[in-house]
Amino acid sequence: MDKIVRELQHKGDEPHLLREVMRVHQALLNVFSRQVGTPASRLALMRLLAERNSEDKGIMDIARSLGVDAAAVTRQVKEMESEGLVDRYSDARDGRRRYVRITEQGFRFFDQIHRRAHDFERELGSLASSEDIAAALRVLSRLRGALEGLR
Repeated sequence: MDKIVRELQHKGDEPHLLREVMRVHQALLNVFSRQVGTPASRLALMRLLAERNSEDKGIMDIARSLGVDAAAVTRQVKEMESEGLVDRYSDARDGRRRYVRITEQGFRFFDQIHRRAHDFERELGSLASSEDIAAALRVLSRLRGALEGLR
């Protein structure tokens, strides 16, 4: 037990990539929602629906594409449906199967939040040089690829 405790202790000056990525992620999600006016998860769902509007997309398809739990997608879709941003419709061949599509109001909302998200990204981008941003993107992309390989 003492050995485990010693291994967990550190001086505090060692780099902790995972901890810093998680802290930045949490801070980003909190500020993103305030700056853009909607949670990042809603923007991701709206982007998926807007980009693939001609495809039939069920809850499970959406959940797989976003890498999230189907129950979370169902909750989001119900909220968005009550706000008029999406609607659900039945499969013409199998009435038990239901799909989700973005509405015209949803497209307008997506366009607004998408623009705000880009404004926020430009604002954040002004805090670092283009070389630093390119390096961060390379490292984060490499890490994401490695982690996705572990699924």
